[in-house]
Order: sequence, then C-alpha cells, then structure tokens
Amino acid sequence: MMKRVAKGLAVLGLVAMAAMPAFAKGPGDCRVQGKEGTSGGGYSGSASLTQTGAETWRIVWKIGSQTWTGFGIGNGEVVALNFTGGGRTGVMLLIAKEDGNGYAAAWAYTGEKEVGYEEWTKRR
Repeated sequence: MMKRVAKGLAVLGLVAMAAMPAFAKGPGDCRVQGKEGTSGGGYSGSASLTQTGAETWRIVWKIGSQTWTGFGIGNGEVVALNFTGGGRTGVMLLIAKEDGNGYAAAWAYTGEKEVGYEEWTKRR
C-alpha cells in the first residue's frame, strides 16, 4: 500500500513539474470571500501570496482585525500552506482558477473537523 502511494505521489510530482510553465499563476494580492465550515458565517478580507523561492511561498492573510501568516510549497497552480495567527495554527490548499484571476482555497485549523472555503480574486 505505501509503495503504491509513494509511486502515485512521484507520478503526480512529475506531472506537476512538467505543467509548471503552463500553469504559472503566480503571486499577488487578492480579495478574499469565505465561509468558516458548514455551520460558520461568511467573511471577507485580503491575502497576499509572495513567492520566496522556485517552489516556496509566504502568505499574509487578513480577515477583519486578525492576521495570519504562513509558509508553503507548490508550483503556483497548487500551493499547500501552513499558517498561524491568533494563537491557532492550520493548513490551507490553494488551487489556481483556470482564468488565472485568483485561487479557490480550502483550509482547516489544526485538530478541527470542519473545513473552511474561500474564493481569492486577484486585485488589479
């Protein structure tokens, strides 16, 4: 089972690397619209995604008066991040929109069972 998972991840990595030039969505500042889990309320804010290396990223995410910061890896089409703020930590997955105008995001606090969802739209 582990060999099959490792092999699948290796193939996925090769496909992602081959697709990098075509999917370079890149860093930028975005407007954020989201919902915290299935029972949570909606919110809005902003996020800034900065490329720090060939495949490393930094995020600053602001919702209301709260700020989270994080670090992640990815090719710009898909970016996986950890984040911290307000005494909490979590993980986030960004997937670039086909039109290149932002990201669809899913996130969760560490240890929680619900996932929050966001739409990021690049500011022009």
